[in-house]
Amino acid sequence: MKEGDVVMFVDKGRYAKWFFGQIGIVESSRVNSEGVRHCAVRWLQPIDYFGRNCTFSHFSADKFKVYKK
Repeated sequence: MKEGDVVMFVDKGRYAKWFFGQIGIVESSRVNSEGVRHCAVRWLQPIDYFGRNCTFSHFSADKFKVYKK
């Protein structure tokens, strides 16, 4: 997963209620000290997250699938 990739949130865990199926663009991607890749994603549509419009999020890369054209 790299900067500019279009991704879909696919994790069905804790954040699925708000983010499952949402599409975003990877703004940055890095591997942390434990070797886990994390991505900063800008959502194409704001997401209502606890009454606030969320336009940008950080999650581990395993919560996303690269959206194929």
